[in-house]
Amino acid sequence: MNYIIRLIAIAAVVVAPTGALANTWSCTHDDLIRTVEIEYSDSGETACNVNYTKETEGVEMQTLWSAENQVAYCEEKAEGFVAKLGSWGWDCTKSETEAEPEPEAAEVTPEAEPATETPAGETPAQP
Repeated sequence: MNYIIRLIAIAAVVVAPTGALANTWSCTHDDLIRTVEIEYSDSGETACNVNYTKETEGVEMQTLWSAENQVAYCEEKAEGFVAKLGSWGWDCTKSETEAEPEPEAAEVTPEAEPATETPAGETPAQP
């Protein structure tokens, strides 16, 4: 049984996002905006943080919760906090954003087909 629990824990770490995505909720109430964000880390110090920012109120970002191993902990805490904000009259919408933008793909242009010589007096074949 212990083996199965360890295997599940290892699988959760392998499957967990590592700095690629951040779940973000933007919450509004009248003219106020607040942001709740799950920041996934690959630094090794923490697995994730739940950050809270009062965008329009000049308050610095606060880390409300952190987890060293279980990203599900941050997800549960963030979703619970967003639900609480909703119960207080805040209108929250969720978006998944990339923490680091992907490099733009280089434009690929097709290569020209090599010219083939047509013997004198013959007409080239039409495609």
